[in-house]
Amino acid sequence: MAGDRFSRILRIAGLILIAVGVFILLKINYTDVETSYTQERMHDEWIKAENRTRGSDFHEDLPVVSAPSRRTASTKRETASSTETTSSIARDQKAVKRVAVAHLKPFARIVIPRISLDAIVVQGVDEQALALGPGHMEETAYPGEVGNMVISGHRVTHSHPFYYLDELKKGDPIEIYSLSNKKYTYYVVGQKVVIPTDVSVIAPTKDKTLTLTTCNPRYSAKTRLIITAKMLDEDKLLN
Repeated sequence: MAGDRFSRILRIAGLILIAVGVFILLKINYTDVETSYTQERMHDEWIKAENRTRGSDFHEDLPVVSAPSRRTASTKRETASSTETTSSIARDQKAVKRVAVAHLKPFARIVIPRISLDAIVVQGVDEQALALGPGHMEETAYPGEVGNMVISGHRVTHSHPFYYLDELKKGDPIEIYSLSNKKYTYYVVGQKVVIPTDVSVIAPTKDKTLTLTTCNPRYSAKTRLIITAKMLDEDKLLN
């Protein structure tokens, strides 16, 4: 009897673990699709604004993202492959409400050729902002400015824009496009891992610095992966 009872307990525990695992996978996939929709919408708005203002001095008048659409903040070796289903309408409605509450505008566009990343950066690094894509820490520098511009992003969930961030190498270019569509190229100078409470990585600098932050290792928030890049000549960085 005791053996049968123990076996039943093990079976129940196993079923619970399987259910939890399935729930986690479904949640990850759901957030990936939702963020991909929003990123597509922001890309569309970015292109429209670029076309409207080509040749003019455009400054921060992109419309608030009002509804998600389909597209991924593309990352190397995998893309969102979701198709429309009957649940798409429900997802859209939830995403619309979330974005409407956030009142977030696109801040910049980030392109990292090494990891095939092309994403719209939003303003802010709270949970709501990062659910839309990479986020700019508001009190830090802006594109091309002297100082430390800090951009954070998810490594898993929410289309995982920084999933392959650890593959960046010294000298790799990181392109930042401002709202006026001016391109600023930063070059990677270093990579390190710090504890979450280490705020030295976001401290102001005396040169034009870009700092990318994400959770480390993947599927954990135990530490933070930090990529540091400088707006300098590529030749100087490689020597």
